[in-house]
Amino acid sequence: MINIMYLVLTAMLALNVSAEILNAFNIVNNSIITSNKSITDKNENTYLTFEDQMKSDPGKVGPLKAKAEEVKKLSEAMYVYIDTLKNTIIRESGGLDEYGDIKSKSDLDAPTRVMENRKQGPELEKRLKELREQLLTYVDPKDKAAFDKSLPLKIAVGESHGGHGPKKKDWTSYHFEMVPTIAAVTILSKFQNDVKNSESLIIDDLLAQISKNIIRFDKIRPLVSLNSKNLMEGQTLTAQIAVGAYSSTVNPDIVVNGQTITAVDGLGTYTMPVSGIGEKTISGTVTIKKPDGTAETLPFNEPYSVGASTTSISADKMNVLYIGLQNPISVSAGGVPGEAVSASISGGSMVKRATGEYSVTVSSPGKAVISVSATIDGKVKTLGSKEFRIKYIPDPVLKVGLSKGPSMKAAEFKVQGGLRADLEDFVFDGVKYDVVSYRIGIQPRSGDYVEGEANSAYFPSSVMGAIRSLKPGDQVYFDNVRVKGPDGKVRDMSNINFKIN
Repeated sequence: MINIMYLVLTAMLALNVSAEILNAFNIVNNSIITSNKSITDKNENTYLTFEDQMKSDPGKVGPLKAKAEEVKKLSEAMYVYIDTLKNTIIRESGGLDEYGDIKSKSDLDAPTRVMENRKQGPELEKRLKELREQLLTYVDPKDKAAFDKSLPLKIAVGESHGGHGPKKKDWTSYHFEMVPTIAAVTILSKFQNDVKNSESLIIDDLLAQISKNIIRFDKIRPLVSLNSKNLMEGQTLTAQIAVGAYSSTVNPDIVVNGQTITAVDGLGTYTMPVSGIGEKTISGTVTIKKPDGTAETLPFNEPYSVGASTTSISADKMNVLYIGLQNPISVSAGGVPGEAVSASISGGSMVKRATGEYSVTVSSPGKAVISVSATIDGKVKTLGSKEFRIKYIPDPVLKVGLSKGPSMKAAEFKVQGGLRADLEDFVFDGVKYDVVSYRIGIQPRSGDYVEGEANSAYFPSSVMGAIRSLKPGDQVYFDNVRVKGPDGKVRDMSNINFKIN
């Protein structure tokens, strides 16, 4: 649907660049951005599924997970690169207004200047083609032809209809020549959408390969599932007994501890109160009729223990609570229903999000203790406690584009929009730092030193001319860098320098 809307609006541009059309492009662009976030969330869930599958079969899942991670890196790098092009075009057209909207949506010169005159269009076309070829290397060779047709990321050139009939244009001219800024930004967002959808298609195929060629077993055995193998005295044991690898339409005859159990849909449920601390056993037989009418009886024995409660308190990220974040905490107590368990903290505050799941907020460094209690048979019982360290969020890494220095190619530096502050390998996803201010100095290999002060992440206008003129051998210095994290704390960062090559 997004691609159809994009094509319709592109056709409308040939007729008239009215305010309504510009607004329509703005609507489509916002829709694509929302779609990109949804696809990103879906892809993250797929990567988490790889993590879960690793626990059961690391030998088989490991190589496929490694390929999926490579696909993720390729997609992220392209997404960030296209973002820099969007920011450059927006900046060239006059930047954003006080509401964060593009000031000159109808500017026709900025996209042409950036994508054609500065050759960023051919570079983007080249990178998209390379990415497409790389993604196709991750599919089974026998499926490559099918994926080649279905992969959303396509680099095609259409026909331009002018006064003398249709004529063929190169890829850059077809997409960016004399189009309004908002249209160019929407086109780039559309390519980001293609990248994300292509990433999704490839990693979904890699995930599906985990379950391919599973061996089907033809043997049967009784399966006994207990609600818990560690129970407290006075609690109720629940056992579910079924026949593995057998049809649910056949109900077996089940006897547990001498008591006959009626099976429904192939499943029998047995309950009894437990008493006496120590090791116990539930035993019995499952009798099932074979297709030839004969019966087979299979015995089973399932051990369990009755004892005191065991309590688990774990930080979902690590044994640290971070100031300024909603720290997820999981709490469980063996043999106690999750809804009967509660937790509290000294040195912070806790909010229950779901059964066994809490969100913890802390405000000052040091230590905090989380205590757990439960209501058992109408009485509140303390189950345990655990101490956690409280720390500030670590400092980010300063970057220009994806580079941390100390060197960077002139062509790559010129297309960046400003200075970034990224958290690397942090246990929380989505934690961001904002660049508050910095001083930038540019020392050409030959020429005068240029300096500017920035009050945001973007490069100040006073140095843009020098940036566009960067050549190998030039030096770019950043000092007095200040960043602000989600904890609201403004931090002074170390200087960072780039040698242009």
